[in-house]
Amino acid sequence: MKKQTKARIGISFLMAILLLLVLPKKVLADYDLTKMNVKAVVNSDGSLSMTRQIDYDFDDEANGVYYTQNLNSDQKVTSQSVQIKDLATGKTVTPKLNNSADSGNVYHFTKSSNSYKFKVYHHVDEGKIRVIYRYKITKAITTYDDASELNFKIIGDGWDQEISKVTASVVFQKPNLSFLKGWVHTNTSGNLEVNKEKGQVTATVAKLPENTFLEMHILFPNSLTAENTKKKSGEIMAKTVGQEKQLAKETAAKQKQKKRLEKIGLVVLSLLPLLGLPIFFKAKNQGAVVRSKKEIGHNYEIPPYSPAVAQSLVTGDDPDAKALAGELALKAGHKEITIEPLNKGKDFRYTKTDKYQGNVKLINQLFKGAGDGTTFTSKGLKNYGKKGKLEKKVKAWQEACKDQIKKQFVDPNLRKKKDSLEVAAVLLFGAEIILTILGFFAYDYYTMSLLLVLLWEVLAAVPVIIRIKNFSVLTEKGKEAIEQAMGFKNMLDDIGQFKLRDVGELTLWEEIMPYAVAFGLAKKVLKQMKVEFASEIDASPIAYYYYGNSYGMFATSFESSFSRALADASGGSGSFSATSVSSGGFGGGSGGGAF
Repeated sequence: MKKQTKARIGISFLMAILLLLVLPKKVLADYDLTKMNVKAVVNSDGSLSMTRQIDYDFDDEANGVYYTQNLNSDQKVTSQSVQIKDLATGKTVTPKLNNSADSGNVYHFTKSSNSYKFKVYHHVDEGKIRVIYRYKITKAITTYDDASELNFKIIGDGWDQEISKVTASVVFQKPNLSFLKGWVHTNTSGNLEVNKEKGQVTATVAKLPENTFLEMHILFPNSLTAENTKKKSGEIMAKTVGQEKQLAKETAAKQKQKKRLEKIGLVVLSLLPLLGLPIFFKAKNQGAVVRSKKEIGHNYEIPPYSPAVAQSLVTGDDPDAKALAGELALKAGHKEITIEPLNKGKDFRYTKTDKYQGNVKLINQLFKGAGDGTTFTSKGLKNYGKKGKLEKKVKAWQEACKDQIKKQFVDPNLRKKKDSLEVAAVLLFGAEIILTILGFFAYDYYTMSLLLVLLWEVLAAVPVIIRIKNFSVLTEKGKEAIEQAMGFKNMLDDIGQFKLRDVGELTLWEEIMPYAVAFGLAKKVLKQMKVEFASEIDASPIAYYYYGNSYGMFATSFESSFSRALADASGGSGSFSATSVSSGGFGGGSGGGAF
């Protein structure tokens, strides 16, 4: 045993070290990127004057933000600055460059290989801020004999968050250009405006997915970058236009192919619910079918089984506190126990007599665990629940009741078939719905059609589920037992519509009362008994066991005490479980975040 303990400690220690090695050194902040505006002004020397405006919405505390600009080896970032605006108050701060400080409104600016990183220290409790990075990128433009070219991933794929409301603009310092051609490359839809008169190319995207770049490829007159030193011989116009046409052609072909695949997927998903037809037909009733409440009517014969079994047969659920109260009432009626009211009916004492038969295991356990083996009280029952041993015993009692019903009234072959049908239905319709939901992440063109398919799958599942639910596993004997219990409950529920003496004298009703307790009809029945058997009740033990100061006090008291004890035992609510007895360009990699 000691060796096993040491081994567990060693393994735990090793796992802790591994976690420390693989987990991030810092916990990233919780935020949304609600807006990004990027403006690149083309300068005559072939550089870009960048203004990158990013709106953050923080859900919690954060220490700052960061942004990385990746470039080619011949390019540089110069003239950098940072500004922060609180969008709630309008207050603006300008962090100072300080590579040694790590708090306050400062920022670090570092270079590693071809990456330039801004790390801005600005504490935020929560709320919205706007961070504006300004800097210049050198040698961004390449000049050819016939045109100048900008091919720039203006938004890199280094963002781990979706970005909403994206606007990216390339602006020239002279309007009315002789020509201006522009293309955008990204994996989401948007809008591109190429305006020669204004000298501007603007791309807008409603939502840019995480880890997605937005690339702008632009051709424009050489006169706009007359001082550019980055030059190459040859012509670029025809080559680029042909290249972009080919890209557009390939993109259109891919989109067409994707649409075709999405349509095929829709057809397949639409046909999958038809696989439920064999399940539907196999679920045709083969067991005995219980008649409706109206057809059954009233039954005046006391059921030949216990109140707990009678309750389960009617409800299809596990027996509950009312059922156990009915079992106690039955034993009281048979003089096996006595029930004495204490504290004016707020508490009760249950005591064995010499006629006691220990045929209900849970009641035996209550006498032993909640009392001294011979007697227990409502208070003792509550204290017993706090010891944490009651829930398991109740489950065992419920299982014993279910097993009794299964053995006497359920066809095992039909039960096995119903279980198989349920598993098949859950697997089929569960898989269909999961595949359709996954489609919402994979589809680009037919997402609304997926909603219709999902609705069709749910609607197709309904008749199959209903058919399986109504599939009877009962034997003929089981059907008769349920109808007998239901008819008996119907009779008790309709009390007052007939004379109680026509059913039997008071002594017979004392035998009936435990079932009224189990069905939750004790008060209703006792009220009518008090009217029709007023004189007999004064001399009958039934008044002692059930009335107290008002009818039904014993049943109500026990149900409350027992449910409270069970709640204390399970740590949850006071109700029993209800398991059914009869029953799913460059700049790539650029990006940032917060810390």
